[in-house]
Amino acid sequence: MKITSDSYDTADERLEKWYSFQDHSPSFWKRGIELNPNDNVCVVKGTTLDNGEIYKQWQWTHNMVTSVGDEYYAKKIAGKNASGSAYGDSDFQTDGIAFHVNSATRGCMVLGNGTVGTIAQGDTYAELAGELDASSGSGRNSTKELRTNYPRFSDNDSDNTGGAADQVTWSYEWATGDFNTTSVNDLTGGVIVDRAGNATPADTTKILTRFSFASPFEKTASDTLKVFVNHTFEGAGT
Repeated sequence: MKITSDSYDTADERLEKWYSFQDHSPSFWKRGIELNPNDNVCVVKGTTLDNGEIYKQWQWTHNMVTSVGDEYYAKKIAGKNASGSAYGDSDFQTDGIAFHVNSATRGCMVLGNGTVGTIAQGDTYAELAGELDASSGSGRNSTKELRTNYPRFSDNDSDNTGGAADQVTWSYEWATGDFNTTSVNDLTGGVIVDRAGNATPADTTKILTRFSFASPFEKTASDTLKVFVNHTFEGAGT
């Protein structure tokens, strides 16, 4: 999805697209977004128009929590190991699964523009070297730390179409100058990882969750980008 300065829809065209979208959407989130509980990854791109206004576009997809991610959640919820000892943040860092830590060397999202292969629970970072390469090239950096006060529940960011009380929301945000994919392949997907003390992810980095975008898209130097991952904790209905 490439956007140039002369390719924006008119107001009437946007309205018609919205009506068409509603025609095929039987249920909605509270902000008028189609209800699909499987689409728990919310992507928001903001493009600055010539008049200074921000034109926002939303996209939704789903993710796969890895086996390491399941282990992380189990340990975080239980808070104790098999011997009954408390399981603290330092233990998560020793395990290399401190995804929640907001620091220069831990817990980040990495986006990529390579071909996304089959996504599985056993995925490792070493297998994804050819996929997560959007940061290559001068002036590009697709690796971003957690936003302040994330992860959290009942997310109140109006850009997030999730944010329920039974959800854990992870959120990452890129400014206009952080990176751009102009003249390279569009963004295709990403991961939440723990860098385990490395300035950049390494082959041994552990993955919390992995996803591919519903449609690849370009981030130009005029675009901001937010990615929300909403993990829901509730029983599945029938």
